[in-house]
Amino acid sequence: MAAAIALAHATGARAAPDPDSTSVSRPDSAALVPQRDVTDIFRDITHQQIRTQVESEPRPGLSLTLLPSVGYNPSYGFFIGASASVAGWLGDPKKTQLSSGSLGASYSTTHQVSVQFRSDFWLPGNQWDLKGDWRYLDTSQPTYGLGPAEPAQQPDSMDFVLYRLYQAAYLRMGGSQIYTGFGFLFDRYDEIRDHGAEAGERTPFSTYSGGTPSRTQSVAISANILIDTRDNPINGARGLYWNASIRSYQRVLGSDHSTQGLWSDFRSYTRLPGGTRNVLAIWSYLWFTFGKPPYLDLPAIGWDTYGRGGRGYLQGRIRATNQLYNEFEYRLRFTRDGLWGGVAFLNIMASTQPENGTFGTLDLGYGVGLRVKFNKKTNTNASVDAARGQDEKTRFFFGLQEVF
Repeated sequence: MAAAIALAHATGARAAPDPDSTSVSRPDSAALVPQRDVTDIFRDITHQQIRTQVESEPRPGLSLTLLPSVGYNPSYGFFIGASASVAGWLGDPKKTQLSSGSLGASYSTTHQVSVQFRSDFWLPGNQWDLKGDWRYLDTSQPTYGLGPAEPAQQPDSMDFVLYRLYQAAYLRMGGSQIYTGFGFLFDRYDEIRDHGAEAGERTPFSTYSGGTPSRTQSVAISANILIDTRDNPINGARGLYWNASIRSYQRVLGSDHSTQGLWSDFRSYTRLPGGTRNVLAIWSYLWFTFGKPPYLDLPAIGWDTYGRGGRGYLQGRIRATNQLYNEFEYRLRFTRDGLWGGVAFLNIMASTQPENGTFGTLDLGYGVGLRVKFNKKTNTNASVDAARGQDEKTRFFFGLQEVF
């Protein structure tokens, strides 16, 4: 969430007008209502005018924002840290999509350290898109074994340090909205401690690994495809997004094992009913592995790029060799000025069983959330969601920007 906070402020520095407010294809009476966000509330309470750098017309260049960050996540507890973000246009804004990058560091009440850098840089004319996901995590996380969530599964505590470097480059195909490219993926889990195995117990990690390795390493090259027609990457109301990759992990590159992986991330956004500002958003991803990757590299809920999947579950609660994930979210605007809104969501997960590799019972998550407009120029919302999973425990998730 720290990175998201900085991104919201940075994009506000030079932001294009909200596309919703200029739509002419479907008349929208709400477009005539002045939009409001939290800075307007602050101004109303304090009677102070907040100076911003928002411009009516975007122009090329990146803006830097430095911010403290605080937040909460059910897997890590409360955390505090700092973040630095850049956002803006690396070319003519009329021909180039918004670029962003964020570097955040945090420390949580459960003594976990996180340093993460994520980037999405569009070069002039959208000829190239450069996506990065770099992480350092000194963390602890329980594992429950492989396959769908079962009530009888007990958590086994694990500690590890993760070094991750994912970088991909996408080239535009002619004048289309289709991009193809290549990527490099590096994951090293170090200082792995399986507390159950150290106590002499048979654990999911030791059973799968045939022991208790203290380090695993996976290095891959990938072939990628990208299609992005969203009207707003922060809070889409129309369009679709598809990013897929075939990944080849090879010993010659430094991997412990030669394996393959398939990742596909699809999202769509539709006004429903048409002519309103309510949106039906759909997120569908699949994550398959072939061979025998290290245990901590297996598909796991909440380990997507931004760690937002699987509301209702702790990160890593469901792990398997293959996973299918679908989420449906209906986004409503409560007030015509856009200040208040809400969501209702349902996610459905299918995971393969360790005994026979077939998909087992479905795991469901569901909940509702409240939205308040944090930045009306970038259409960024602050959010709080209450979600429940198979264990019927209510968990709260806080964030800035939508989950997908």
